[in-house]
Amino acid sequence: MKKIYILIVISLFFSLSFASAQTKPAPGTDPESLSYVFYLYYNNGQILGDRDYAVKYDVVSEKFTPETTGSLVYRGEITNSKSEIIKTFQFDPQKGDLNFKMGKFSVKAPYASNGFRANFFDPSDKPVLAIFVSNSSICDGDGFCNAQSGENDKTCPVDCQAVRTSPSPNATQSPVIDEGSGPFGMDLIQILIYVFGGLGVGVVSWLGWKWWKKKKEGDFPLPPPSSMTPSRPIPPPLPPTNQ
Repeated sequence: MKKIYILIVISLFFSLSFASAQTKPAPGTDPESLSYVFYLYYNNGQILGDRDYAVKYDVVSEKFTPETTGSLVYRGEITNSKSEIIKTFQFDPQKGDLNFKMGKFSVKAPYASNGFRANFFDPSDKPVLAIFVSNSSICDGDGFCNAQSGENDKTCPVDCQAVRTSPSPNATQSPVIDEGSGPFGMDLIQILIYVFGGLGVGVVSWLGWKWWKKKKEGDFPLPPPSSMTPSRPIPPPLPPTNQ
């Protein structure tokens, strides 16, 4: 029973050791100074993940150097969460040894701060393996710039926009020249607005004046023309009567 307990403890220890290799780089680490190391297994042309590793890759503090490939050229690519290719690399499982047909081998690849998955292809460009690497990425692409996890405008430009510095107050500002301005600093549209507006006001004023004049003439009507019919004569007064 005691031996079984010891074996369980040892197994847990190694499992945690392998899992800890997948931790994210420390904040402030230059992504260009890091590399992926993938733990794989080669079997007569087939590529598999090494089953002895719970986590099939590691992130090491080593700048990536392209591998010198032999006659057997495989390739790999690192993609982001949108399946966009952001890094590529080539490798030879046999390392130039044509007698190598089966066994473990490792492949180095350039680190990507927003890496999501590593895809592997055989010499005929057929996909043979995919390993997710998102747990060791600095940039998660969630739209928020998390400085505590190492996101900044260089490691995660998608989430962190570059801060624009305001111009120095002592800087001399060149005058702004509006090439489309006309006389008096007005452009053609403003001039046309003023011209047509003035014409409209003039027409309205003239019509108003005509209406006012016509109304004033109506307040003093001319006398009616004389009738052509002769008027009836007035009879002379009657003489006084004697009483």
